[in-house]
Amino acid sequence: MKSFFEHLKSILESHTKRPGSVLSFKDTFDSFREVLDSNNRALELITDMGEKLGGDYLFDINYIKSSYSDLYSAMSQSVRSFDALTAGKYAELHDVFSRIDNRTKGMIFDITSATTEITAFYEDITWDMSGEIGGKNANLSELKNYLKLNVPDAFAVTTHAFDELVEHNGLRHKIGALSENEVNGQALKEIRETILNAEIPASVYSAIYSAVRKLKARCGPECFLAVRSSATEEDSEFSFAGQFETILNVPLESREVMEAYKKVAASLFSAKTAAYLKQMGFDIRNIKMAAACVVMVDAAVSGVIYSSNPAGDSGTLIINANWGLGTTVVEGQADADLYLVKKGVIPEIIEEKTGSKEFMAVNIKEGGTSKVKTPEGMRTTPCLTTEQALELAVQAMRIERHFRKPQDIEWAIDKNGKIFVLQSRPLNIPEKTSTDQKAGIPSPFAGEGQGEGNHKILMSNKGTVVQRGVGAGKIFIPAYPDDLNNFPKGSVLVSKHDSSDFVKVMPFASAIITDVGTPTSHMASLCREFRVPTIVGTGDATLFLKQGQEITVYSDDEGNALIYDGIVRELLESAGADFKKMEDVYEYRRRRYILRYISPLNLIDPLLDNFTVGGCKTMHDILRFIHEKSVAELVDRARYGNSMLKKNAAVKLDLSIPSGIIAIDIGGGLDIPEGSEKASFDQVTSIPLKAILKGMMHPGVWHSEAVALRVNDFLSSMMRMPDITADSSDYVGYNVAVASKEYVNMSLKFGYHYNMVDSYCSENTRNNHIYFRFVGGATDIVKRSRRIHLLSIVLKEYGFNLNTKGDLIIARLSNISRDEIVDLLDQSGRLIAFARQLDALLHDDATVERYAKNFLAGSYDL
Repeated sequence: MKSFFEHLKSILESHTKRPGSVLSFKDTFDSFREVLDSNNRALELITDMGEKLGGDYLFDINYIKSSYSDLYSAMSQSVRSFDALTAGKYAELHDVFSRIDNRTKGMIFDITSATTEITAFYEDITWDMSGEIGGKNANLSELKNYLKLNVPDAFAVTTHAFDELVEHNGLRHKIGALSENEVNGQALKEIRETILNAEIPASVYSAIYSAVRKLKARCGPECFLAVRSSATEEDSEFSFAGQFETILNVPLESREVMEAYKKVAASLFSAKTAAYLKQMGFDIRNIKMAAACVVMVDAAVSGVIYSSNPAGDSGTLIINANWGLGTTVVEGQADADLYLVKKGVIPEIIEEKTGSKEFMAVNIKEGGTSKVKTPEGMRTTPCLTTEQALELAVQAMRIERHFRKPQDIEWAIDKNGKIFVLQSRPLNIPEKTSTDQKAGIPSPFAGEGQGEGNHKILMSNKGTVVQRGVGAGKIFIPAYPDDLNNFPKGSVLVSKHDSSDFVKVMPFASAIITDVGTPTSHMASLCREFRVPTIVGTGDATLFLKQGQEITVYSDDEGNALIYDGIVRELLESAGADFKKMEDVYEYRRRRYILRYISPLNLIDPLLDNFTVGGCKTMHDILRFIHEKSVAELVDRARYGNSMLKKNAAVKLDLSIPSGIIAIDIGGGLDIPEGSEKASFDQVTSIPLKAILKGMMHPGVWHSEAVALRVNDFLSSMMRMPDITADSSDYVGYNVAVASKEYVNMSLKFGYHYNMVDSYCSENTRNNHIYFRFVGGATDIVKRSRRIHLLSIVLKEYGFNLNTKGDLIIARLSNISRDEIVDLLDQSGRLIAFARQLDALLHDDATVERYAKNFLAGSYDL
């Protein structure tokens, strides 16, 4: 006659059978290995393409076409094998694969996007639309849709609208006739004026009209827009800072918005922009202009954040702020407030400097903006409270983590104190090279007023270093903007204010010095891209430096900023030349750009919410998703693999501990004669199984003496029987290990808790994983939770990714070498044995810490 518990257990088991038929575990395991093989082939191709683009090889587009064809085949096989393994559970992965494939092929084979959308609201923009909406729109919509940051309502006018505008006004031929290598000012002017006076095509007019109406319905008739450039390639690897037109405070009316759009589109063809494009290796004929139409923020304070300090410690970030709109900061027109913040879980302001802020920019009621004098009382008042500065820092760190690169971020705080992000783009921080070393460079404090070779030091450590380096030449101080047309090559540009217009002479400038300016301005970004030694905010350089005077400018990462009288040749020789690198060549960058849909890995942690099919943005993401879910499928099948015990020869493991483990060999897991009913430890040939068993049998970890339960724990164990049987499935009464030479799935039931370890352990590091699951116990939930906490302390120390809830812990680790796996499985085996009865002893939190510490130290006494 069955006992009460046996009867109850049989009833509950009948409700926990897995519905439907499944592959045999052997077939499942074979499918799993097929997934690994095809994944490995695809990853090897991705790695090879990445190495080729590392700068050490020369290659052409035929290499990319050939490699991608191979990659596509390998990926297709991965998806097919994954389908077989999971019985088509993730059918939507096919759509994602197809979209990424189409994007990649479009870039490789120069296929124009098939989209005919003229406008797109940010909430409708997906990660793969950057080609149509440009870099600025893509980054902002990413922040709005994925990070849920405050980004104003906005819509993009796509590059398809630009194509329509060009075709409708007969500009295709004129643009095609522009030279890739020369800046033809007259031809550019004709194109620019044609666009400014262009007729808007009906399709573009209708789309913008509808978007304006929709936006007005959301924010009301009093709304104004910022119409900004968002060209292809803009805000990607190069900033294009200040190169294109931005029209601020545009009335939200169709006619005004369209006029502003034409100004933005026309700015692509300015002489300044053409010079920048040429210098950076872009072909102006291939650039298309999209636009960002963003609701204006009624800004009380605005500014710029560099999420990593480009002139110093990357563990700090800098914030520049001024009253009103941010134009005075980005154009370096104001001595803005500066905050240097140490990054961390709790950021800390380590330096604060209040600028003089003589000017500020404000909105005009009827539209447009004005630069006005800052009221006296506001000049000496810091723009930001400590709380605001720290909140900005927190958001900047979050954005940097999201894009995984230092960011140049524009922001504004409205009059209600709400923070808005207005732009985020990669921050160009040059790598240090041997020429940046200080060897041979004199100390900035070498003598009173004297420097290297007795050259007089004209300025010492004033202003802010924007770009490190050494430059020398005759001083050129422009009185008017047009004077830049007469800039002598090799001169040092000295100016009262900084300006993005200086881009016209940056290729020829030895150094740049300004009285007023910030390290976060457009000009500062450009100086870094052109690697021109630059010092801003010196205060009075234009007063003591004279036109035509020969000087040498020195600046370094430590913030040392020196100006020597005369040419200090020793410094110039030690600085060396900064030649253009391969990655600066446009064609090279374009080919590397193709990899944006192939190699970046966005799905990193399977415990995060974005670890979904929808989160796959690249081929690498798809492979990562397939691998993780394949492991999960394998674990799941092994857990419910009742048929294995019936259909396969199961043998008992004859070990030195009473573990009661039955082993099923699915290929190379045991070395025993046919017909054997037992296998000794020495006959276990499965690498991962042997490692776990070795750990479980480690001297001192297996305690045979029963731990006494307190009365409440005993009652708890009786009450928990339904939970236990419900979770146990077909393995109640068995401890089972399914093993091959390189694989094990071990399910253990010791008393009232369940433990599963699933591991693949091969010579290929990419294939390897450990999945560790532990749940249950005989005691009350408090003690069971304490045991989970103890396990989490130990497993975290070993580097596992953890997910805990109540008395359940799931730990994962992958992409580790065979030797590491073996060692970790040994430790896991010890932990399994050590923790068997431990919950009954965890009477308080202090014991958790003590036992965890002892375990990690190799002491296993209870």
